[in-house]
Amino acid sequence: MKFNLILGVLLVMISYLTCKNFQKTPDAAQVQTAETEEYSTKGYNWRASHVIEGSNPDSASTSQMKKAPAHVNVPWDKIEPPSTSRKAFMSTGWWVSRYAFQPSDTTVHLNYMTKTLKFREDQTFDIFEKDKLQESGNWAFDDNKKVLFLSCKNTYFNNSWKVQENGFRMVLLGNTDLNVTGIQIRLDGSRTPPGTE
Repeated sequence: MKFNLILGVLLVMISYLTCKNFQKTPDAAQVQTAETEEYSTKGYNWRASHVIEGSNPDSASTSQMKKAPAHVNVPWDKIEPPSTSRKAFMSTGWWVSRYAFQPSDTTVHLNYMTKTLKFREDQTFDIFEKDKLQESGNWAFDDNKKVLFLSCKNTYFNNSWKVQENGFRMVLLGNTDLNVTGIQIRLDGSRTPPGTE
């Protein structure tokens, strides 16, 4: 009799603990927080766009992460305004994304291939998806360090970028004090608006 009573109490306790551990469906606020996560060191002594847990000592790392970069606050308004020639250069025509690369996400280029940027001299810019305006943001350029600051909601562009230039071609490198994504984007200058090529 005592044994049945103890079994009954144990069964009730296990049922309670099981029901308590069921996960609720996340609401929109929780999903939004997950989408705009901040970069973390995950307990290590360095910053990275995505910290890959675990190790694979017998072979090269082949881990892939199909995840948008975390949102960062870009201090574009704290940078000294660009020179008149830099403003003119950036606002001449459109900047078409030709390719993007990131070692930990070999499909990252799919987030850039249909995008075109249009810079204006008032330090604003637009992002076009094919020929449709998607959003606007602000930009700044540090001529001494050759760093472009883009501030917008699109986390694939929102960051600071080390710039390598060759005529009307820019390669944006995601390796600055602020940007730890490792993404590289090739932008080519174009005289024609998106969708008319």
